[in-house]
Amino acid sequence: MTTSSRLIGGLSQENWLCLSFLTGIGPSRLSRLFTYFDQLDQSHEWDLFSDEQTVDDLPDTIVYELLRQLKWPEVTAREAMAYLDHGTLSEEQTQKKQVSLEWLEADAHHLLLQSDPAYPSDLKEIAVAPAFLYVDGDLTSFSYPKLGIVGARHCTGYGREATRQLASQLSHRGIAIVSGGARGIDTAAHQGALEAQSTPTIAVMGTGLLNHYPKQNKALFQDILLHGGCLVSEYPLMTDVRPHLFPPRNRIISGLSLGILVTEASPKSGSLISANYAVQQNRDVFALPGRVKDIQAEGCHQLIRQGAILVRHVEDILEEILPYSNEETGNNKKALMVKKKANVSRETSIKQPSSNKEVVESLIEEPKMNPLPLHLSASARAIVKVLEVEAQAMDFDSLIRHTQINAASMMQALMELELSQCIENKNGAYMRC
Repeated sequence: MTTSSRLIGGLSQENWLCLSFLTGIGPSRLSRLFTYFDQLDQSHEWDLFSDEQTVDDLPDTIVYELLRQLKWPEVTAREAMAYLDHGTLSEEQTQKKQVSLEWLEADAHHLLLQSDPAYPSDLKEIAVAPAFLYVDGDLTSFSYPKLGIVGARHCTGYGREATRQLASQLSHRGIAIVSGGARGIDTAAHQGALEAQSTPTIAVMGTGLLNHYPKQNKALFQDILLHGGCLVSEYPLMTDVRPHLFPPRNRIISGLSLGILVTEASPKSGSLISANYAVQQNRDVFALPGRVKDIQAEGCHQLIRQGAILVRHVEDILEEILPYSNEETGNNKKALMVKKKANVSRETSIKQPSSNKEVVESLIEEPKMNPLPLHLSASARAIVKVLEVEAQAMDFDSLIRHTQINAASMMQALMELELSQCIENKNGAYMRC
């Protein structure tokens, strides 16, 4: 168990763990709270609420009003205060705490807060970085240069074999493969990396680490651990399979990686969500072409038309990411990030706050409304309606729950709204603007 994290907001690792069990909580709300206190620790001259206030006036402990300002639901905020003030947890929450603490007693089991030195540094740079990660396996897996590989669950034989070969070749060249542990392309990516026996492979799960999914890949997950890799999740250990939890985990796959390779995907594939996250995070996007009439190749062809790097062989990937991985091994990380951002001029990069003050202000500021264009799709209009009714920023999975729009259509509608300047993405939460 990793225990070297510094206190954030006066909370211990166990406190953060218990907060993750609250009703209505999720990675986005935990991340907002963590970011608030982390930036508060680093700032010395904020004026967040009025012209007369100083940093000494800002909340430096968790109070109900602060949680509400950070857009926590009332029930969640009240449960949080009951726990922090009196240690109150429900029977179910207490059980989750006990199971988690017992799981963490094993040497290979870790809970990494962002403040922990072992927390992957690249992941801290993304919008809505997980406040903490559950990790089963070897933490040195994070030290390698990494590439994410994603694609269709119901893939073709061509896609499976091409993915396996590329993953093996990349591993031989010192690149660790990151994928989602799912059937199809994900499985082929992990298998290719394992066959090479050169670098570890990392599986980012959309479930808790006590509920491996899919169950058919039990042997694969064991092999990943046996060969020095790791399994990663941001969800509590006992979290079972829920479809809306899988799209958000894609931001972790791309966030850990120097780039994302999509080897096979239909036009509505969830793999395109990973590609979109990669663009937002200033990562390279690679796509493997397929047969023109093959529906499983249409998503890749769409990405290539939009500017993704066409992959003919492994060198097409290596010539883009090796300069980054070489710099990462030295002390030139700042120059690396400048080069990364310069290299994505063909895509729309995410706007980053310029100071600690802007980071915290962005957590509570109100959106401004731009008029809606007439050509918006029905899905896009449904999203806008929810954002205006709720009058707060909402993350991807919250929008899915409120609108009942499927993940692929949601991603397309969000892109449509961003291009029309009707919404903006702030720290992974979508706001009407």
